Amino acid sequence: MLRLPRLFFLFAFSIAFLASATVASAERRLALVIGNSDYQHGTPLRNPTNDARAIAAKLAGLGFDLVEGYDLSRSEMDGVLRQFAREARQSDINIFFYAGHGMSVGGTNYLVPTDAEFLDETALDFEAMPVDFILRQMSLSNAVNLVFLDACRDNPLSRSLSRSMGATRSAAITQGLSEIKIANAGTGVAIAFATSPGEVAFDGDGANSPFTEALLRHIGTENADITQILSRVTGDVYEATDQAQRPWLNTSLTGPVVLNKVTPVALTPSAPLTDAGGTAPPPPSANVNLEEQKLLFDLARETGAIEDFQAYLDTFPNGLFANNARRTIQSLRTEEVASLIPQVKMPQTATRSINEVGPLVLSPSTQLTGVAATKESEDALGLDRTARGNIQSRLNAAGFNVGGVDGKWGANTRRGVKAWQSANGLIGTSFLNSGQLDLLVSQTEGRYQPYTAPVARAPSSSNATRPRRASGPSAGDVGAFFGSVIRELNR
Repeated sequence: MLRLPRLFFLFAFSIAFLASATVASAERRLALVIGNSDYQHGTPLRNPTNDARAIAAKLAGLGFDLVEGYDLSRSEMDGVLRQFAREARQSDINIFFYAGHGMSVGGTNYLVPTDAEFLDETALDFEAMPVDFILRQMSLSNAVNLVFLDACRDNPLSRSLSRSMGATRSAAITQGLSEIKIANAGTGVAIAFATSPGEVAFDGDGANSPFTEALLRHIGTENADITQILSRVTGDVYEATDQAQRPWLNTSLTGPVVLNKVTPVALTPSAPLTDAGGTAPPPPSANVNLEEQKLLFDLARETGAIEDFQAYLDTFPNGLFANNARRTIQSLRTEEVASLIPQVKMPQTATRSINEVGPLVLSPSTQLTGVAATKESEDALGLDRTARGNIQSRLNAAGFNVGGVDGKWGANTRRGVKAWQSANGLIGTSFLNSGQLDLLVSQTEGRYQPYTAPVARAPSSSNATRPRRASGPSAGDVGAFFGSVIRELNR
């Protein structure tokens, strides 16, 4: 089979990249991402901060500037919203993503900061954030506004408020969030709820909630309209929860909204390409089995091996995912070269969350999310048992349970590494590289329990020389037995 020269592929890839970059740069994009998990007066939630960080990384890769906040009090939520509202007026597309507790009172939806207590009914106005207030700030711009609310989890704080309001007035508190009627749509508005109005959404047993997991899977789909994306998200969540949760969408869009516009580049050589025997390859068939293509390409992404991506190209040289396979092979080869020089670390793009105090928390850079870690890159880190134990402890601290911390990596640890990679928008290979290790360390510094591998000790001299007792009775035991028998006969 004839393979085109590498320079030709690089040239074609460069044209495609510049074309897609031109489309993205034509739009000004801004996102406000908030995740509240650590509630001070209620049961902490497992996933909202994981969800928000993963979405932030995904949106950064799609060209969005970010305003981020995690585990925010009411005053801190006011601060990030104020910054977002000022900058949103200059944008073409604005996104607001929230994960955490929410509630509906009298048909008005509220997001719940981490310091809310709701000891009496006056607290609602001072301790909760009305969704309508956020929407009003977004409507002041001429942008397309997209809102994603993963805020329908079961909320014990709503029960506290219910008790303080009394039986009559507490009837206005409903489970989940209420439907939002779009009053001022402007250029266009879409509001996506994690579940149907008045229903409770699942927080999820994995690294992310079912809604966020599906949104991460589809929001970057090339050349897909946002309504198509949310339709796929709805189907995935409905299936993943055994039909117990169905996302809900309110929309008033005047045209398609595409978050990942990619302009295909047609390659038209002046002469037909031929194989070694001089025979022109057959044109791509219109009846190519797309399911077979997807299966083979998904297998390659699962293993992260160059050989598997090449197997896809050998089978489908003009397939739907051929360009992606070629780009991934190029990235993997670059990673292999970098792994041979362990002292050279991958550059990072670090951003500090607005409310964050303490160690700097890195966000995955576009370069980091585009390169798959391999066994070779992990071996180059030179991890001993103590280092591996500390990584296990850090994964547990980050919410990716790998079980006991012993410095020995088995299937549980590999699954934890892969789940952490997926949550951060990285290619899930279950292996690490230097950049990914830096990211994990920054996310967990000060929150994990350090581990020290046990030191094998030689047996002490007293233990080594102590005689071992025979398994059977000793001569003394036998003599004592017969002595007792003779005494009985002489009575």
